[in-house]
Parts: sequence; structure tokens; C-alpha cells
Amino acid sequence: MAQVENGKTRILDSAATALRQKGLAGAKLTEIAAGAGMLAPSIYHHFSSKDDLVEAVMMEGIYRNNRHIMAQVEVLGPSATALERLKAAIEAHIGFLLTGDDYSSAVSRVFDDLPAEMKGRVLAAYSSFDNYWRDLIAAAQADGSARSGLDPTLVRKFLIAMLDSCATWYRPGKLSPAQIAEQAANLALHGFAKG
Repeated sequence: MAQVENGKTRILDSAATALRQKGLAGAKLTEIAAGAGMLAPSIYHHFSSKDDLVEAVMMEGIYRNNRHIMAQVEVLGPSATALERLKAAIEAHIGFLLTGDDYSSAVSRVFDDLPAEMKGRVLAAYSSFDNYWRDLIAAAQADGSARSGLDPTLVRKFLIAMLDSCATWYRPGKLSPAQIAEQAANLALHGFAKG
């Protein structure tokens, strides 16, 4: 039984890497199998299709990212302000995407390319992630530290889209992931224009 789970984990890890690096169309089962140290037909002992495998990676990515963000925010304790909590969430999300978590980066990279039925199931699983962000935004609006005239759903959608985009364009170089995360938080919470 442990060998079966180990094989499944290796396949998932390899698929997450391939999806992150090559996208949905570019991730080939032969390469995923090779990355897992097996032949392509072996994948079908664990997953019924490529779609089944991709969906498993998406669900794991959502779970990992949400768990990481919540942990980074909740460690601040109850005395943290709403903006401090939101800043921690922004920095945690970007840091997680840019420091090697293939699963959450794969979600960001391939979500738009998923088949409609799978996208619906992934969106349903994403609801806890969305709700957590919505609550962070609403808390900042409720305590007066964020503008209340902005629709919190729209704020969440723009914010998450901005943060998720870094998985597609980031390359190691001038700024570290921590510096990018800090600048993204400052941009989101304090704006671009002076004053």
C-alpha cells in the first residue's frame, strides 16, 4: 500500500512541476511519468486520465496555498490589524507561488485552460480560498483602514489576479520573491500614486 501511495505522490509531484513549467497543453504524460521514475502506462494505475491527474494537482494546490496563507496570517494573533493581516496574506501568497511550490503555481498557470466541467469543480473547491480573502478585505473596510466605496468582490478578484500572475512572469533576478511580495503588498494596500 505504501508503494502505491509513494507512486501516486511521485506522479502528482511530477505533474505539478510539468504544469507549472509548461502549462496544460505542454505537460505530456510521458514527461510526467519520466519525472516520476516510471513509464507512462503506469500513471493509469493511479489516475484514470490526464484530466483526472490535472484535477488532483489543482485540488492539492488550492489546499496547500490556502493552508499556507492562513497559517501566515493567523500566527499574527488577535492583536494584528486588518491591514497587517491582509499584508501578511498578500506576502504569503506571492512568497508561496515564487519559492517553489509547484502545485499552487500550477493552479495559477493552467486554471484558465481547464475544461469547463473541471474548472467548475476547481472553482467550488476554491471557495474557501475566496471566502478567506473576502473576509480579510471586509475586515479592513469595516475598521476604516480601507476604502469602503470599493466592492469587496471586485477588490478580491483584481487582487488575486494580480498576485497569481507572478507565477507566469517571474524569473529569478533583480528582486527576490520576498521583495516582490513586499512591493505587491505596498501597491495593493497603499496604491501607486503619491498622496
